Amino acid sequence: MSLTVGVAALMGVSMATSPSAYAVSCHGSSCSNKGPKGTGCDANAINFRQFMLKGGYYELRWSNACHAAWIRASGASGLGASAVIQRILLDGGDGVDVQEERAVAVNKGEVDWSNMVGTNYGSYYRVCGTYFGLPASTMECAPLVYHD
Repeated sequence: MSLTVGVAALMGVSMATSPSAYAVSCHGSSCSNKGPKGTGCDANAINFRQFMLKGGYYELRWSNACHAAWIRASGASGLGASAVIQRILLDGGDGVDVQEERAVAVNKGEVDWSNMVGTNYGSYYRVCGTYFGLPASTMECAPLVYHD
């Protein structure tokens, strides 16, 4: 009987401490250039958008807890993939002003993620990708997306 009570008590303690596994160590701009796993931001993240661009498959990831975004990239071609996530400020015309960007590169069959771009307010984001090793001038960019 006491063994059953002891096991139940241990399970209760374990369940009580589980939510702390989702604690995050940054929010908004304090997340900029930090890794999503090391900060806990990946725990409840969502795929905000997905893109197939030159050389890879890219998921634009978003953490509500951290108010930050990043790319999870998969190398789809034999050359692998190279990508950037950009936080954009529209200039009122057709131009964009890149406020912040983070890069990630993967070989075929690999999966990796960029560091985060974080902000304390709503922003536009863009994912651009190309084949691994090619210059940035060959990047193809997905449409802008907004997240508040």
